[in-house]
Amino acid sequence: MKFSENPAYGFAIGRVRAKETYLIKRTEYDRMVNPTSEFELMSNVKNYWHIESAERESQSFDNLLNAAHFENEQFFAKYCIDASVRQLILDDSIIKNQVLNEYLQQLDNEFLNRYFQILIDLENIRSFARIKNLAVKEKQDATTQKKLFNKVFLLNGTITETTLANLFSEPWEALVQWSANTPYHQTVEAGISYLLDQKSFLRFERMIQEQKQHLLLKARYTTFGFEPLVAYYLFKETEIRNLRKIYYAISEKTPLDQIKESVACVL
Repeated sequence: MKFSENPAYGFAIGRVRAKETYLIKRTEYDRMVNPTSEFELMSNVKNYWHIESAERESQSFDNLLNAAHFENEQFFAKYCIDASVRQLILDDSIIKNQVLNEYLQQLDNEFLNRYFQILIDLENIRSFARIKNLAVKEKQDATTQKKLFNKVFLLNGTITETTLANLFSEPWEALVQWSANTPYHQTVEAGISYLLDQKSFLRFERMIQEQKQHLLLKARYTTFGFEPLVAYYLFKETEIRNLRKIYYAISEKTPLDQIKESVACVL
């Protein structure tokens, strides 16, 4: 994969390398999902993030995570010197408003092209699966499912709307068989198997996030360019979402195996 290799990001990459060491790894998550209380989880996270004791008493867990998100955005915005890259990563409305292709054509970057293709393809597959699953419960016909899918389908991926829409009238196995010729087969096969067995999207959602993360891993160790900065920002955002999931799952006394299943991490 070709990266931008812009030497102007040399200092930013040095800052990224220092911050990467504090990203939470799978082994740390395994310890964090099994505390005796929400307070213990918060204490563990603060210790891992090296938050000073003076801050410990004044922050709720939600505020702690909100502050981490704000700090992550500020860090990315400060060191990303390409305005189009900065807007593309921070502004979700670009995808929702279907103007993504304009940005990607302007930047002409292989890493970003591939990342957003994967993101959009997986989002469309997820939308298809959720609509189909709901339709099974509510006994909706294929025409109704296609209309709902049309409203949420995202452009600029590699999968056409018709390709997935034609599978609404088919059994779940047809989606798995179709995916065999795509990069998404492992995610779809494992996700649908878990859905049919456990009546839950937990594994599907986790593997969707992890497939995107596997691409980000390729960008982490380029010498120059904005890609490691983008990768760090997105890894950190996933970390914050993971911790929020764990906190509320513990609060609601969710079974341990389900909490672990929900945590997306390839580090």
